[in-house]
Amino acid sequence: MAVVRLFASAREAAGLTTDQVPGATVEEVVQEACRRYGERFVAVLKVSKVWLNGEPATPTMPVTETDVVAVLPPVSGGSAPQKRPAPGPRGSRPPIVRGNLALVPDLPEDAPEPAAEPEPKPELPPLAVVHRSTRPHGRLGLAWAAVTLGVTVAGPSWLAGWLAVAAFIAGAQTCLVWRKRGERPVTLAAAAVAGALPVAASFDLEAMIGVVVAGVLVTFVARLAAPTKVPSRDIALTLAIGVPIGLAAASPVLVRHTGIAATLLLLALICFYDASAYLVGTGAASAWEGPAAGITALVPVTIFAQVALLPPFSGTEPLLLGLLAAVLAPIGPVAASALLGDRAAHAPALRRLDSLLLLGPLWAWVAVIFLQ
Repeated sequence: MAVVRLFASAREAAGLTTDQVPGATVEEVVQEACRRYGERFVAVLKVSKVWLNGEPATPTMPVTETDVVAVLPPVSGGSAPQKRPAPGPRGSRPPIVRGNLALVPDLPEDAPEPAAEPEPKPELPPLAVVHRSTRPHGRLGLAWAAVTLGVTVAGPSWLAGWLAVAAFIAGAQTCLVWRKRGERPVTLAAAAVAGALPVAASFDLEAMIGVVVAGVLVTFVARLAAPTKVPSRDIALTLAIGVPIGLAAASPVLVRHTGIAATLLLLALICFYDASAYLVGTGAASAWEGPAAGITALVPVTIFAQVALLPPFSGTEPLLLGLLAAVLAPIGPVAASALLGDRAAHAPALRRLDSLLLLGPLWAWVAVIFLQ
Protein backbone atom coordinates (compact mmCIF):
# COMPACT_ATOMS: atom_id res chain seq x y z
CA MET A 1 0.00 0.00 0.00
CA ALA A 2 1.38 3.41 -0.99
CA VAL A 3 0.09 6.96 -1.25
CA VAL A 4 -0.28 8.12 -4.85
CA ARG A 5 0.01 11.91 -5.23
CA LEU A 6 -1.32 13.39 -8.47
CA PHE A 7 -0.44 16.75 -9.98
CA ALA A 8 -2.08 19.10 -12.53
CA SER A 9 -3.61 17.19 -15.48
CA ALA A 10 -3.14 13.85 -13.67
CA ARG A 11 -5.22 15.18 -10.80
CA GLU A 12 -7.88 16.40 -13.20
CA ALA A 13 -7.95 13.01 -14.95
CA ALA A 14 -8.37 11.13 -11.68
CA GLY A 15 -10.72 13.61 -10.02
CA LEU A 16 -8.76 13.70 -6.74
CA THR A 17 -5.38 14.80 -5.30
CA THR A 18 -4.11 11.74 -3.39
CA ASP A 19 -5.25 8.16 -2.87
CA GLN A 20 -4.16 5.01 -1.04
CA VAL A 21 -3.24 2.39 -3.68
CA PRO A 22 -2.03 -1.17 -2.89
CA GLY A 23 1.13 -2.56 -4.44
CA ALA A 24 4.54 -3.94 -3.53
CA THR A 25 6.42 -2.08 -6.27
CA VAL A 26 6.07 1.19 -8.14
CA GLU A 27 4.85 -0.71 -11.22
CA GLU A 28 2.08 -2.47 -9.26
CA VAL A 29 0.95 0.79 -7.67
CA VAL A 30 0.79 2.53 -11.06
CA GLN A 31 -1.08 -0.36 -12.68
CA GLU A 32 -3.65 -0.38 -9.87
CA ALA A 33 -4.05 3.39 -10.27
CA CYS A 34 -4.69 2.92 -14.01
CA ARG A 35 -7.42 0.38 -13.24
CA ARG A 36 -9.03 2.73 -10.75
CA TYR A 37 -8.94 5.94 -12.76
CA GLY A 38 -9.55 4.68 -16.28
CA GLU A 39 -8.38 5.53 -19.79
CA ARG A 40 -8.11 9.28 -19.24
CA PHE A 41 -5.58 8.76 -16.47
CA VAL A 42 -3.69 6.21 -18.60
CA ALA A 43 -3.37 8.79 -21.40
CA VAL A 44 -1.95 11.36 -18.99
CA LEU A 45 0.41 8.78 -17.47
CA LYS A 46 2.03 8.15 -20.86
CA VAL A 47 3.51 11.67 -20.87
CA SER A 48 4.18 11.88 -17.12
CA LYS A 49 7.13 11.16 -14.89
CA VAL A 50 6.78 8.91 -11.86
CA TRP A 51 8.69 9.76 -8.69
CA LEU A 52 9.05 7.90 -5.40
CA ASN A 53 9.50 10.06 -2.29
CA GLY A 54 10.81 12.98 -4.34
CA GLU A 55 13.27 10.90 -6.41
CA PRO A 56 12.97 9.47 -9.95
CA ALA A 57 11.38 6.01 -9.72
CA THR A 58 11.91 2.78 -11.64
CA PRO A 59 9.12 0.19 -12.00
CA THR A 60 10.81 -2.39 -9.76
CA MET A 61 11.35 -0.12 -6.76
CA PRO A 62 9.62 -1.52 -3.64
CA VAL A 63 7.05 0.62 -1.82
CA THR A 64 5.53 0.55 1.64
CA GLU A 65 2.51 2.19 3.20
CA THR A 66 4.60 5.22 4.18
CA ASP A 67 5.93 5.85 0.64
CA VAL A 68 4.58 8.49 -1.74
CA VAL A 69 4.39 7.82 -5.48
CA ALA A 70 4.03 11.09 -7.41
CA VAL A 71 2.67 11.35 -10.98
CA LEU A 72 4.04 14.54 -12.55
CA PRO A 73 2.87 15.54 -16.04
CA PRO A 74 5.05 18.01 -18.02
CA VAL A 75 2.62 20.85 -17.29
CA SER A 76 2.31 20.22 -13.53
CA GLY A 77 1.87 23.24 -11.33
CA GLY A 78 3.29 23.83 -7.90
CA SER A 79 4.73 26.49 -5.72
CA ALA A 80 6.53 29.57 -7.03
CA PRO A 81 9.30 28.45 -9.41
CA GLN A 82 12.82 28.69 -8.15
CA LYS A 83 15.98 29.36 -10.10
CA ARG A 84 16.39 26.95 -13.04
CA PRO A 85 19.48 24.77 -12.83
CA ALA A 86 22.04 25.00 -15.60
CA PRO A 87 21.02 22.97 -18.67
CA GLY A 88 22.70 19.60 -19.17
CA PRO A 89 23.45 17.75 -22.41
CA ARG A 90 21.11 18.06 -25.33
CA GLY A 91 17.85 16.15 -24.77
CA SER A 92 18.30 15.84 -20.98
CA ARG A 93 16.60 18.23 -18.62
CA PRO A 94 17.36 18.39 -14.90
CA PRO A 95 14.34 18.68 -12.61
CA ILE A 96 12.97 22.04 -11.50
CA VAL A 97 12.76 21.85 -7.72
CA ARG A 98 9.38 22.83 -6.31
CA GLY A 99 9.03 22.38 -2.61
CA ASN A 100 10.18 18.90 -1.65
CA LEU A 101 9.24 17.39 -5.05
CA ALA A 102 10.51 17.97 -8.57
CA LEU A 103 8.98 18.59 -11.97
CA VAL A 104 10.76 17.13 -14.99
CA PRO A 105 9.65 18.89 -18.18
CA ASP A 106 9.26 16.35 -20.99
CA LEU A 107 10.71 18.54 -23.75
CA PRO A 108 11.31 17.34 -27.31
CA GLU A 109 14.81 16.72 -28.54
CA ASP A 110 14.76 19.73 -30.88
CA ALA A 111 13.55 22.18 -28.23
CA PRO A 112 15.85 25.21 -27.86
CA GLU A 113 17.97 25.49 -24.77
CA PRO A 114 16.69 28.00 -22.22
CA ALA A 115 18.15 31.45 -22.65
CA ALA A 116 20.90 32.34 -20.24
CA GLU A 117 19.95 34.84 -17.59
CA PRO A 118 21.52 38.27 -18.20
CA GLU A 119 24.36 39.13 -15.91
CA PRO A 120 23.45 41.85 -13.41
CA LYS A 121 24.93 45.26 -14.13
CA PRO A 122 27.51 46.47 -11.64
CA GLU A 123 26.20 48.70 -8.89
CA LEU A 124 26.90 52.39 -9.44
CA PRO A 125 27.98 54.72 -6.63
CA PRO A 126 24.88 56.12 -4.91
CA LEU A 127 25.40 59.69 -6.18
CA ALA A 128 26.80 58.86 -9.62
CA VAL A 129 24.95 60.35 -12.59
CA VAL A 130 24.38 58.19 -15.67
CA HIS A 131 22.42 60.03 -18.34
CA ARG A 132 19.45 58.37 -20.05
CA SER A 133 17.90 59.60 -23.29
CA THR A 134 14.28 59.32 -22.15
CA ARG A 135 13.40 62.89 -23.06
CA PRO A 136 14.58 65.40 -25.69
CA HIS A 137 17.61 66.42 -23.64
CA GLY A 138 19.72 67.29 -26.68
CA ARG A 139 17.28 69.79 -28.14
CA LEU A 140 16.54 71.29 -24.74
CA GLY A 141 20.27 71.65 -24.11
CA LEU A 142 20.78 73.47 -27.41
CA ALA A 143 17.82 75.76 -26.69
CA TRP A 144 19.15 76.47 -23.20
CA ALA A 145 22.62 77.33 -24.56
CA ALA A 146 21.21 79.57 -27.30
CA VAL A 147 18.95 81.56 -24.98
CA THR A 148 21.68 81.88 -22.34
CA LEU A 149 24.12 83.16 -24.96
CA GLY A 150 21.57 85.70 -26.17
CA VAL A 151 20.78 87.12 -22.74
CA THR A 152 24.50 87.20 -21.87
CA VAL A 153 25.14 89.43 -24.86
CA ALA A 154 22.10 91.55 -23.97
CA GLY A 155 23.49 92.46 -20.56
CA PRO A 156 23.71 91.57 -16.87
CA SER A 157 20.06 92.36 -16.14
CA TRP A 158 18.79 90.06 -18.90
CA LEU A 159 21.12 87.30 -17.80
CA ALA A 160 20.03 87.75 -14.18
CA GLY A 161 16.36 87.52 -15.08
CA TRP A 162 16.83 84.37 -17.18
CA LEU A 163 18.90 82.57 -14.55
CA ALA A 164 16.53 83.72 -11.79
CA VAL A 165 13.66 81.87 -13.47
CA ALA A 166 15.77 78.72 -13.84
CA ALA A 167 16.95 78.91 -10.22
CA PHE A 168 13.42 79.47 -8.88
CA ILE A 169 12.15 76.38 -10.72
CA ALA A 170 15.19 74.35 -9.63
CA GLY A 171 14.61 75.27 -5.98
CA ALA A 172 10.91 74.35 -6.18
CA GLN A 173 11.64 71.01 -7.88
CA THR A 174 14.27 70.10 -5.31
CA CYS A 175 11.88 70.87 -2.45
CA LEU A 176 9.23 68.72 -4.12
CA VAL A 177 11.67 65.78 -4.23
CA TRP A 178 12.28 66.10 -0.50
CA ARG A 179 8.59 66.50 0.32
CA LYS A 180 7.82 63.23 -1.45
CA ARG A 181 10.10 61.56 1.09
CA GLY A 182 8.26 63.11 4.04
CA GLU A 183 10.54 66.10 4.66
CA ARG A 184 9.08 69.59 5.11
CA PRO A 185 11.29 72.30 3.56
CA VAL A 186 9.58 75.66 3.04
CA THR A 187 9.22 75.43 -0.74
CA LEU A 188 8.33 79.05 -1.44
CA ALA A 189 11.19 80.37 0.70
CA ALA A 190 13.78 78.05 -0.88
CA ALA A 191 12.64 78.85 -4.41
CA ALA A 192 12.48 82.59 -3.65
CA VAL A 193 16.03 82.67 -2.26
CA ALA A 194 17.34 80.70 -5.24
CA GLY A 195 15.59 83.01 -7.71
CA ALA A 196 16.43 86.26 -5.92
CA LEU A 197 20.18 85.71 -5.66
CA PRO A 198 20.87 86.09 -9.42
CA VAL A 199 18.78 89.27 -9.45
CA ALA A 200 20.68 90.61 -6.44
CA ALA A 201 23.97 89.72 -8.16
CA SER A 202 23.09 92.19 -10.92
CA PHE A 203 23.44 94.92 -8.23
CA ASP A 204 26.20 94.03 -5.72
CA LEU A 205 27.32 91.57 -3.05
CA GLU A 206 25.51 93.50 -0.32
CA ALA A 207 22.21 92.83 -2.09
CA MET A 208 23.02 89.11 -2.23
CA ILE A 209 23.74 89.05 1.52
CA GLY A 210 20.44 90.81 2.10
CA VAL A 211 18.61 88.11 0.14
CA VAL A 212 20.14 85.34 2.27
CA VAL A 213 19.29 87.14 5.52
CA ALA A 214 15.73 87.76 4.31
CA GLY A 215 15.44 84.09 3.36
CA VAL A 216 16.47 83.01 6.87
CA LEU A 217 13.91 85.32 8.47
CA VAL A 218 11.09 84.26 6.13
CA THR A 219 11.84 80.59 6.78
CA PHE A 220 11.79 81.14 10.56
CA VAL A 221 8.48 82.97 10.36
CA ALA A 222 7.00 80.28 8.13
CA ARG A 223 7.92 77.57 10.63
CA LEU A 224 6.59 79.60 13.54
CA ALA A 225 3.28 80.01 11.72
CA ALA A 226 3.10 76.32 10.77
CA PRO A 227 5.27 74.38 13.26
CA THR A 228 6.45 70.86 12.55
CA LYS A 229 8.07 68.14 14.65
CA VAL A 230 11.62 69.16 13.63
CA PRO A 231 11.52 72.87 12.65
CA SER A 232 15.29 73.31 12.84
CA ARG A 233 15.77 70.54 10.28
CA ASP A 234 13.18 72.13 7.98
CA ILE A 235 14.89 75.52 8.19
CA ALA A 236 18.33 74.06 7.53
CA LEU A 237 17.04 72.02 4.58
CA THR A 238 15.28 75.07 3.11
CA LEU A 239 18.47 77.15 3.17
CA ALA A 240 20.63 74.22 2.02
CA ILE A 241 18.45 74.04 -1.09
CA GLY A 242 17.94 77.72 -1.85
CA VAL A 243 21.39 79.20 -1.22
CA PRO A 244 23.60 76.81 -3.29
CA ILE A 245 21.21 76.89 -6.25
CA GLY A 246 21.00 80.68 -6.04
CA LEU A 247 24.77 81.09 -5.88
CA ALA A 248 25.25 78.78 -8.86
CA ALA A 249 22.83 80.87 -10.92
CA ALA A 250 24.30 84.15 -9.64
CA SER A 251 27.91 83.35 -10.57
CA PRO A 252 27.62 84.09 -14.32
CA VAL A 253 25.89 87.38 -13.46
CA LEU A 254 28.77 88.36 -11.18
CA VAL A 255 31.30 87.54 -13.89
CA ARG A 256 29.26 89.50 -16.45
CA HIS A 257 30.05 92.70 -14.56
CA THR A 258 33.74 92.20 -15.43
CA GLY A 259 33.01 91.95 -19.16
CA ILE A 260 31.41 89.66 -21.70
CA ALA A 261 34.57 87.68 -22.57
CA ALA A 262 34.99 86.12 -19.15
CA THR A 263 31.29 85.24 -18.97
CA LEU A 264 31.31 83.61 -22.38
CA LEU A 265 34.37 81.57 -21.38
CA LEU A 266 32.60 80.28 -18.25
CA LEU A 267 29.44 79.40 -20.19
CA ALA A 268 31.47 77.79 -23.00
CA LEU A 269 33.32 75.58 -20.52
CA ILE A 270 30.03 74.54 -18.89
CA CYS A 271 28.25 73.89 -22.20
CA PHE A 272 31.09 71.86 -23.68
CA TYR A 273 31.42 69.82 -20.51
CA ASP A 274 27.68 69.12 -20.20
CA ALA A 275 27.22 68.25 -23.87
CA SER A 276 30.16 65.85 -23.98
CA ALA A 277 29.27 64.21 -20.66
CA TYR A 278 25.70 63.70 -21.88
CA LEU A 279 26.58 62.32 -25.33
CA VAL A 280 29.17 59.84 -24.05
CA GLY A 281 27.60 59.11 -20.68
CA THR A 282 24.08 58.35 -21.94
CA GLY A 283 23.43 54.73 -21.04
CA ALA A 284 27.08 54.16 -20.14
CA ALA A 285 27.81 51.21 -17.91
CA SER A 286 30.46 53.13 -15.94
CA ALA A 287 29.82 56.38 -14.10
CA TRP A 288 33.22 57.83 -15.10
CA GLU A 289 32.77 57.70 -18.88
CA GLY A 290 30.63 60.83 -19.17
CA PRO A 291 32.78 63.03 -16.89
CA ALA A 292 35.95 61.84 -18.64
CA ALA A 293 34.51 62.91 -22.00
CA GLY A 294 33.45 66.25 -20.52
CA ILE A 295 36.93 66.95 -19.15
CA THR A 296 38.46 66.05 -22.50
CA ALA A 297 36.15 68.51 -24.25
CA LEU A 298 37.44 71.32 -22.01
CA VAL A 299 40.94 71.03 -23.46
CA PRO A 300 40.29 72.74 -26.85
CA VAL A 301 38.13 75.43 -25.19
CA THR A 302 40.92 76.22 -22.73
CA ILE A 303 43.55 76.32 -25.48
CA PHE A 304 41.36 78.65 -27.53
CA ALA A 305 40.91 80.93 -24.50
CA GLN A 306 44.67 80.99 -23.90
CA VAL A 307 45.21 82.13 -27.49
CA ALA A 308 42.23 84.44 -28.04
CA LEU A 309 41.51 85.99 -24.63
CA LEU A 310 44.82 87.77 -24.01
CA PRO A 311 43.62 90.40 -23.05
CA PRO A 312 41.38 90.64 -20.99
CA PHE A 313 43.29 87.82 -19.27
CA SER A 314 47.06 87.67 -19.09
CA GLY A 315 49.74 85.03 -18.86
CA THR A 316 48.45 81.59 -17.95
CA GLU A 317 45.19 82.78 -16.39
CA PRO A 318 42.94 81.06 -18.99
CA LEU A 319 44.81 77.79 -18.40
CA LEU A 320 44.24 78.08 -14.66
CA LEU A 321 40.54 78.79 -15.17
CA GLY A 322 40.26 75.82 -17.52
CA LEU A 323 41.99 73.60 -14.96
CA LEU A 324 39.56 74.83 -12.30
CA ALA A 325 36.65 73.89 -14.56
CA ALA A 326 38.12 70.43 -15.23
CA VAL A 327 38.34 69.77 -11.48
CA LEU A 328 35.02 71.22 -10.27
CA ALA A 329 32.59 70.74 -13.18
CA PRO A 330 32.47 66.90 -12.76
CA ILE A 331 31.76 67.30 -9.04
CA GLY A 332 28.76 69.55 -9.67
CA PRO A 333 26.34 66.79 -10.81
CA VAL A 334 27.39 64.69 -7.81
CA ALA A 335 26.70 67.68 -5.54
CA ALA A 336 23.28 68.05 -7.18
CA SER A 337 22.54 64.38 -6.45
CA ALA A 338 23.48 65.00 -2.82
CA LEU A 339 21.25 68.08 -2.78
CA LEU A 340 18.38 65.94 -4.06
CA GLY A 341 19.22 62.99 -1.83
CA ASP A 342 18.77 60.65 -4.81
CA ARG A 343 20.67 60.58 -8.12
CA ALA A 344 17.55 59.27 -9.92
CA ALA A 345 15.24 62.06 -8.68
CA HIS A 346 13.53 64.13 -11.37
CA ALA A 347 14.62 67.80 -11.19
CA PRO A 348 15.50 68.92 -14.74
CA ALA A 349 15.92 72.60 -13.86
CA LEU A 350 18.53 71.72 -11.24
CA ARG A 351 20.34 69.50 -13.74
CA ARG A 352 20.68 72.54 -16.04
CA LEU A 353 22.61 74.30 -13.29
CA ASP A 354 24.37 71.39 -11.59
CA SER A 355 27.78 71.91 -13.19
CA LEU A 356 27.80 75.44 -11.74
CA LEU A 357 27.05 74.40 -8.15
CA LEU A 358 30.73 74.30 -7.13
CA LEU A 359 32.49 75.71 -10.17
CA GLY A 360 30.35 78.86 -10.56
CA PRO A 361 31.02 80.69 -7.26
CA LEU A 362 34.73 79.79 -7.09
CA TRP A 363 35.30 80.46 -10.79
CA ALA A 364 33.60 83.87 -10.46
CA TRP A 365 35.75 84.78 -7.47
CA VAL A 366 39.00 83.79 -9.21
CA ALA A 367 38.03 85.44 -12.52
CA VAL A 368 37.16 88.72 -10.78
CA ILE A 369 40.56 88.70 -9.05
CA PHE A 370 42.31 88.09 -12.38
CA LEU A 371 40.41 90.87 -14.14
CA GLN A 372 40.77 93.59 -11.50
